[in-house]
Amino acid sequence: MATPMTDDLHRTTDRGVAMDLDLDQIAPARARAMMRTLLAPLPEMAVADAIQVFDELATNARRHGRAPRRARVSLPADCSLLRIEVDDTGPGDPRPRPPDGTGGRGILLIDRLATAWAHNRHHDHKTVWAEIAVDRHRG
Repeated sequence: MATPMTDDLHRTTDRGVAMDLDLDQIAPARARAMMRTLLAPLPEMAVADAIQVFDELATNARRHGRAPRRARVSLPADCSLLRIEVDDTGPGDPRPRPPDGTGGRGILLIDRLATAWAHNRHHDHKTVWAEIAVDRHRG
């Protein structure tokens, strides 16, 4: 993590690394690839869990939310707790529901993979966030 990221969407500071994405302007596959690059120093299972959680949050924002949709990923310098946040302006709040042929697995997956998750309502948007304790993936 000592070397700065070359993509303008990545920031590396003495406090850690972060990424900010406009989900309305970036393809999902590109966003996942950027996540892999950002999180490369972490244990493989932590990266896999983080990408799954990120993908579920971003997909839910695309499917159920409204533009503008943004995502932020941050990892402190000690690589202890990864935080993923996704914003959208949709009126609905995330909630688990029984899986069926149309979906319902995303929030269940987030709940299983993340250490914590919730959402915050702001006056013009909501933020759905999840945190993953990286230490639980260290051998």
